[in-house]
Amino acid sequence: MGFNSILKVFLPKDRVFFQLFESVAEELVKMGEKLKEVVNEPDFDKRGQLIQEVIDMEHVCDDYTHNIFTELGKNFITPFDREDIHHLASALDDIADYTPLQKRSTFTG
Repeated sequence: MGFNSILKVFLPKDRVFFQLFESVAEELVKMGEKLKEVVNEPDFDKRGQLIQEVIDMEHVCDDYTHNIFTELGKNFITPFDREDIHHLASALDDIADYTPLQKRSTFTG
């Protein structure tokens, strides 16, 4: 058994973390685009609907973050440092959480 064969035993077999991080990033891009729509929307009722969509997107990001932490608990071997995965997931979640629409309802009226 060569060194590469032994190394393969210890390397992660799937790309679950990368897929989850990509999903979070894609959702954050959509949130940014939706936020731009909110800012440019003159109609009060339509703006409220768009704000609710941003809030729903934040909940989707929360679900992805939860999945990342769940996978972190299930996987003994990770593609990069566990602490770095935790910090990256938390930072991405903070971006969604700190969207101004999440903290203030003054944009609706």
